[in-house]
Amino acid sequence: MKKFVLLTLFCFIACHLLFTLPVRSADSIVVPSSTNAIQLRFHTNAAPAASHLFNTFDIQAYGEKILHAPGSNAFRGAMSSDHVRLHYLLVNGEGPALAATNNMTVVEQASGPDWKYLALDAGAAYRGRLEEYKRSILFIAPDLFVLWDHLVAKNPASFEMVLHPSSAIQENVAWRDWRLELPKASLRIHTLGTKALRYTWRRIESPADRLLPGTVTMQLVPTNKLASLDLLTVFAVYPGGEKRDYTFKLLESNSAIGARIHREGWPTLVAFKLDPAAQKASLTGFGFSGPVGVDVFKPTRRLLQ
Repeated sequence: MKKFVLLTLFCFIACHLLFTLPVRSADSIVVPSSTNAIQLRFHTNAAPAASHLFNTFDIQAYGEKILHAPGSNAFRGAMSSDHVRLHYLLVNGEGPALAATNNMTVVEQASGPDWKYLALDAGAAYRGRLEEYKRSILFIAPDLFVLWDHLVAKNPASFEMVLHPSSAIQENVAWRDWRLELPKASLRIHTLGTKALRYTWRRIESPADRLLPGTVTMQLVPTNKLASLDLLTVFAVYPGGEKRDYTFKLLESNSAIGARIHREGWPTLVAFKLDPAAQKASLTGFGFSGPVGVDVFKPTRRLLQ
């Protein structure tokens, strides 16, 4: 009987890990997994011969690709300054150094009943310009990806972020976000800067558009050179033809940065720990001990991590 109980427990734990851990390959990491209706794929291989350009990502949902990462056929030109905006992050006008030794590495992972989280160290490819570059991605079922980019420069630097969504995307000026409505899938992009620095994406003309047919180039640029930068970007993904209500508010404390996101009126609190070595952190009275805290309020139950 004891052996049966232990075997059952082992199988439960193994299945839980298979469900919660992201799917990895030599070139990318998929969050939440390859079997979900929506997924975000990080491209982590910095080798020039990788299948997709390093430190970019794409989003697929309900059979549609709604955010595009440059594939190998496109990014051969990324070495050229004409096509530098194929890269997601430019520091002082330059992209990452493409070399196999500069791959992203996973530094944190966690999961809860409604969410999955991992953080990547992307700093090696920007060595000489950045002291630290941590990319955190949080998936909250069924429809939210929250990205936190934490950058610390060796000297005050100019930063530029670039995305390549489908060309049908439109700006909603009133809500300061971008919205894409396709037959099968919809996307909303909203970025929250720190209290002192507010940012919005803008659409620009770029030579990169010729290499990614059916897409446009979106750019986010802080106006000043910065010693450090923290950006939270929310990607809300839901079926095409549906109307969804979202609101977003940045939250900060001495130990955490995060956001309160209302979905159809119900609040979700997201909190990222600023100091990975700290035992605990809190945000607006919500305490947590892991690298991230998630509080999802539902009409029937409340989930805390």
